[in-house]
Amino acid sequence: MCTLSFVPTADGYVAGMNRDELLTRPVARPPEILTLAGMRVIRPSEPSGGTWIACNCRGVLLALLNWNDEAGNARPEKRRSRGLVIPELIWQSDSAAVHTRLGQMRLEGLLPFRLIGVFREEAAVVEWRWDGKRAERNDYTWKRRHWFSSSLSDSSAAEGRGRAFAEAAKVPDAGSQQWLRTLHKSHVPAAGAYSVCVHRLDAATVSYTEVCCGGDQTSMEYFPGSPCRHRFPRR
Repeated sequence: MCTLSFVPTADGYVAGMNRDELLTRPVARPPEILTLAGMRVIRPSEPSGGTWIACNCRGVLLALLNWNDEAGNARPEKRRSRGLVIPELIWQSDSAAVHTRLGQMRLEGLLPFRLIGVFREEAAVVEWRWDGKRAERNDYTWKRRHWFSSSLSDSSAAEGRGRAFAEAAKVPDAGSQQWLRTLHKSHVPAAGAYSVCVHRLDAATVSYTEVCCGGDQTSMEYFPGSPCRHRFPRR
C-alpha cells in the first residue's frame, strides 16, 4: 500500500513516497547511511532489516510497491518478506546491473510486487513486476510518473488518486517540491482508503519519504506519521 511520485528536474529528479501500512505493523526505523565498497546508501528500514525505498550516491533510487491485484484469489503463500529485495539491489550503479542481480535472486516465496528504479546517470525509469512466478521488465521515458497500490484494490487506488494527480498537474507550480509535498498530504476527494494520504480504521499512511537528486548530491528526508499532519518547511 503506497503512492510513489517521480518528477524530473533540470539536473536530476525529486521523488516522494507515501508508505501505507496496517496500524498494527511495527514502527519503522528512520533513514541511516551505510557504505559498502565505496558505495554510500541511505534508507529507512523495518525492524527485520527490510525497506521499501532506498537511494545511493550514484543517484539510483529503488522503491517497492505491493502488487495486490495481480494474483487475486490465487495469491502464492508468503514465505519471505518483499522488504528484503531492495537491500540486495541498491548497491548496484546502473539499471543493467540491477536487472542482472534481480535475475540472480531467488524470488520464490515473495508475494507479487512492483520494483521501481530511477537511474539519474542514464535518465532512465524502469519497473520490474514480479507476479509470484516470473519477473517482467518495463522501461519508461524520463518524465513525471506516479504509481499507486492499495491492499483493497490497486486499480481503485489508481483511479481515485490518479484523478487527484491529474487535477494537481494543472496548477502553475506543478512539479515543484512544494507541489509534491502538498499532493502527498492531500485527501482529495475525501480522506479514506483511496485518498493519497490514506486514512482507514485499520491502516493509514505512516510516513512520507522524499529523495532529491541534483548536482553532485543525493539526499533523503523522512517524515514519520501521516503527511497531512506535517507542516513541511518551504524551500
